[in-house]
Amino acid sequence: MNFSRYIARRYFFAKSSSNAVNIITGISLLGIIVGSAALIIVLSAFNGLENLVRGFYEDFDPDLKVLPAEGKFFASEGLDSKLESFDFLQAYSKVLEEKALFNFREKDYIATLKGVDLHYLEINNLEEHIPFGDYFLDQESKVPTAVIGAGVAYYLGFGRSDFQEGVNVFIPKDVGKVGTESFQSDRLYPMGIFSIQPEFDEQFILCRLDFSQELLHRERQLSGIEIALKEGESIEDAREYIQTSLGPDFRVLSRDELQAGFLKVMRTEGLFTFLIFALILSIATFTIAGSLTMIMFEKRRNLFTLWSMGTEVKDLRKIILQLGLIISFSGGLIGIFLGSLIVFGQEHFQWISVGEGYIVDAYPVALKLKDIFTVGLTVFVLGYLSAWLSARRLNLKLLQS
Repeated sequence: MNFSRYIARRYFFAKSSSNAVNIITGISLLGIIVGSAALIIVLSAFNGLENLVRGFYEDFDPDLKVLPAEGKFFASEGLDSKLESFDFLQAYSKVLEEKALFNFREKDYIATLKGVDLHYLEINNLEEHIPFGDYFLDQESKVPTAVIGAGVAYYLGFGRSDFQEGVNVFIPKDVGKVGTESFQSDRLYPMGIFSIQPEFDEQFILCRLDFSQELLHRERQLSGIEIALKEGESIEDAREYIQTSLGPDFRVLSRDELQAGFLKVMRTEGLFTFLIFALILSIATFTIAGSLTMIMFEKRRNLFTLWSMGTEVKDLRKIILQLGLIISFSGGLIGIFLGSLIVFGQEHFQWISVGEGYIVDAYPVALKLKDIFTVGLTVFVLGYLSAWLSARRLNLKLLQS
């Protein structure tokens, strides 16, 4: 065994003759345990929240979405043969989206009219989120039906008892288009209300693709193509392959790229929260410096004896450095274990409830291996820095005092 590590272990497990040293060392160890456990819990809470919201996006957003590189619309001719040649595709759906003004009785609301084709439900899990009515977009029906978001329904005052009534749709005409009216309008008859999360519920009304194309005078034109991949296929590899095949006239975005704003906010919040708790952990870790200083004063006669027997000062400093690392590692490992245990308990036994009326019964958490590595590395760096600064104070003048 390494000499400095052996002596450091003896100092760590041996009870000091001074109660003050024992108390300060215990406080330092406890601070690192609490700080490490808190970091694990906080990072796991952010992971759980991100996974929860990602699940909502997965129920509505596709794996990949093809958009025009310029403008809002593109012609769909020739794309079917290319897309059908990709054997990694599970299904694809053509969509046409545009902002519109909706009117129901005395209330108006601006949302997105999204025309979809028969394959739309093969792309997402929307049908599982229709608490009222049904997903009924019959392409052959002469009545233009729709599925309305719960948020849109709320702002329009549209309820479950209003399925027999129509919602007026107004879309501004293109600039320069001949006509006296500023808007082109029609009427939709919602047959169901979907509820996923507010960002979608307050934004979309789904209708048949041919209805939106006719209303917008965009026959055979689309605003996007939504794609679902076969299970196990790499999203990034598929995105690059489709992008190369379709050429520079199109942009192929993954689900994460479609929700880049949300992910950026979540990661920024997680980073700042981590830095705040890391600062708290650093304060706890640097109490080790005081503990090591007191240990050096208490053990200076023993250290002087070792120096007299030929041990160099740099090796004596290694003893203090090793002692600081043992305290940091012990506290860090115990804290990571306790934090992981709490996260495991919340995940499986749902100790902390968020109350009634929420989408989930208990606060979501998810422990990732990278978080354990991050917390362990943070404890090591802070502990090493604190121990190194303390070890530098050891010199012959202190030993001979």
